[in-house]
Amino acid sequence: MVHDDDYNMEDVSSACKPKQLATVAAPLPSELVHDGSSSLILALWDSTTKPADVASFLARWPPSRNTYASWIAADRGPHPTPATPQDVEGLTRDWAVLKERAAAEAQSQGNVQRNGTEQGPGAQGMVTVEALDALAEAHGVLTGKWMIYAQPHQVDDLWSRIVTAVVANAPLGIGGRAKVSPARPEEPHVVCVYVEDYSDGAEVGRVRDALRRAGVRWRIGFKPDVYTHLGIYKGNEWMIRPSRYLA
Repeated sequence: MVHDDDYNMEDVSSACKPKQLATVAAPLPSELVHDGSSSLILALWDSTTKPADVASFLARWPPSRNTYASWIAADRGPHPTPATPQDVEGLTRDWAVLKERAAAEAQSQGNVQRNGTEQGPGAQGMVTVEALDALAEAHGVLTGKWMIYAQPHQVDDLWSRIVTAVVANAPLGIGGRAKVSPARPEEPHVVCVYVEDYSDGAEVGRVRDALRRAGVRWRIGFKPDVYTHLGIYKGNEWMIRPSRYLA
């Protein structure tokens, strides 16, 4: 199920919806990559990849006609080596500690209010954007993604333009990654275009500019992966907006 629907996608194609085409042939076992509970149809590219290889991948796996796997993904490397290795287990452990401290502070503040004495920072004062950033940096969880929603009659063209412009032609030494959800009944597709370090404002902006050149000229949101790992969704109790940037 697609989350973070606190921003909407504008129409990028004709309002006239074509007839639904047949589903593509199922992938071979060798064409699937398993990542925990998710499965990917994944293309791995580098500087030797030819435009014909990109075109072949896009023709074989149009998202509107693919009901297989959790995601269709394209990755052009190499990517920069992170300064701190990613440690999701440590991240979730320290997140649990922070929430316990916040809950204890909230309870203490309630007691203080009843006694009429000075208040502390409270739970919301401890679970902040800055606190999440500190956890992300400490545990090397700095990736994030621009998220674009598309209807089935829009998504194939949109995905093709994004993959060609943003992933296949990504700068050397930086690389590019993107994924798109497959066809699901009564749900839009979501395209995620990744940035390796969301604290690098210049890189976040570069990818957004590349998306504009690919035709994504409406307002979209950016979500750090640390928010996904820690369950920061719309309406969370700390009132943290799940879309870190809107542009």
